[in-house]
Amino acid sequence: MKHFLISLALACSSWPLLLPAQNLKVLTYNIHHGQNMQGTLDLQGIANVILATNADLVALQEMDSATARSQGADQLKELASLTGMYTYFAKSMDYDGGAYGTGILSRLPIVHGERIALPGSNGQEPRVAGIATIRLPGDSLLQFVSTHLDAGNEPAERINQANALVQHFSAAKTLVILAGDLNAAPVAKETSLLKQLFADATQSAGPTYPADTPTVKLDYILLYPKHRWNVIAPRVIQETVASDHRPVVCEIEVLNH
Repeated sequence: MKHFLISLALACSSWPLLLPAQNLKVLTYNIHHGQNMQGTLDLQGIANVILATNADLVALQEMDSATARSQGADQLKELASLTGMYTYFAKSMDYDGGAYGTGILSRLPIVHGERIALPGSNGQEPRVAGIATIRLPGDSLLQFVSTHLDAGNEPAERINQANALVQHFSAAKTLVILAGDLNAAPVAKETSLLKQLFADATQSAGPTYPADTPTVKLDYILLYPKHRWNVIAPRVIQETVASDHRPVVCEIEVLNH
């Protein structure tokens, strides 16, 4: 009997761990290097948005690290100090004595971080996706991605970047949340390419840019695989001053099937 129980325990240990559904609150925000609509550097204003939403995972775009433009501040480190969250920074390029790129804040432990360069033409601003692997309660893993696609008028660069993201994540063995400023409307080809793989958690959310009088939706939270989520109350936050984009937040329930 003792050997049978040991064998049963070993067999059960290889089964998927079924836990109660988990809820995560996710925020994406293009922070305009901390410069508000009045032209003033104000990271506290960004932190106030994060704290007010009580977000678990935050994707940030247009973030400076130790640039002269931002008075040498490590913006992600400062936001972490103000919010009490873990961090990962993905540099897209050297800039003004420091670095510029995307950032991630997480209330849950980050066990790994990586940066993937997205395709782009010479002379265009380099684009990246920062990926933080997050450990969820119950020890399962989730990849949380912050990205910022090309801002040019022609969609070709964004289409190539969207294809690169789809190719990278199409065989992912973990849950993936991809959030950021896609610089594309919901009906654009590049957005549609991403939606072939990901569910759009912010599908019912309204326009996000410009912050004072938004007319177009550029900011998204996307989920993979599509069947593992229940989306709760996606919304654009009515914040008109802290950045030139409005932040987008939603609560998502992680399903076990």
